[in-house]
Amino acid sequence: MGMLEGAAIALAFLLIGRFLPGRRRHRVKKVQPACGCGHHYSFHEPDNGACHATEELRTGTDKRGYGLYEQVTCQCRQYSGPQPLPEYFAGEIQ
Repeated sequence: MGMLEGAAIALAFLLIGRFLPGRRRHRVKKVQPACGCGHHYSFHEPDNGACHATEELRTGTDKRGYGLYEQVTCQCRQYSGPQPLPEYFAGEIQ
């Protein structure tokens, strides 16, 4: 009888440890180099930082009440997100 009680206690602790909120693993969110306008670093010009992404701008509604949208260029003029690592060029080793 002692072996069954020990197995039941071990199973109880295993289940309690499994469902405790502090023991759950949290997913780490990958940080993306996004500007304040919400677009990725690759949409910004490296020289002046101007954004080349397009956005949908609601221009009104039609007769049936559906929204009318127009594609416009993002108005962001300077990249304001995290700075990526600098790029270096290394020549060939001879």
